[in-house]
Amino acid sequence: MLTFYQRTDCPFCWKVRLALAELSIDFTIIETRLGEKHPDVLRLSPAGTVPVMVDGDVVIWESGIMLDYLDVQYSPGRLIAQTPNEQVTVRSRHAFSDKCVGPALRELVFEKRSKPESEWDTILIHNSETKWLECQAYLESQLTAEYFSGVQFGAADCALAARCGVAEAYGAAVSPDFPALLRWFSQAKSRSSWDTAFPAYFISN
Repeated sequence: MLTFYQRTDCPFCWKVRLALAELSIDFTIIETRLGEKHPDVLRLSPAGTVPVMVDGDVVIWESGIMLDYLDVQYSPGRLIAQTPNEQVTVRSRHAFSDKCVGPALRELVFEKRSKPESEWDTILIHNSETKWLECQAYLESQLTAEYFSGVQFGAADCALAARCGVAEAYGAAVSPDFPALLRWFSQAKSRSSWDTAFPAYFISN
């Protein structure tokens, strides 16, 4: 059986759980916590961080590659479209989630999860919220189909739904100024995979 090393509220881990749930793949979770150095993770991943996926002899320590692998190995074309142009679109939106949305939300999440409210740096939080709004504006412009992955909920949607979920958990929900994005996120939250993959907890002070 596939084994998945993770931290429950990590958005990189969350998106993989969403993909696993979408594909109805059975797996075993090995849970870690923030700051914990699990010996298996250190052995399996040169980065020393979660998520790590082990499927037989296959070891993957990068979340984007995990979604590519799950698509090819378990349900070709289900998470990532088959034509080259469509694949570029899905992977680019997935990359935007990791390389733009994640950094935009970083300071907001780090301030709120590690400090009491009286110690929050409100300037850092405001700047993070502004960057997140800019990301939402871009995503609104990109949502030309029902899903970010095209006609079905796929890899880009898994990645972006997890990021939006983290933002919402820390008080920065998708803005009503972006109705298409808000509608998409509401649809994502109505899927059975959302309930299956939802974090067991969020880190809080």
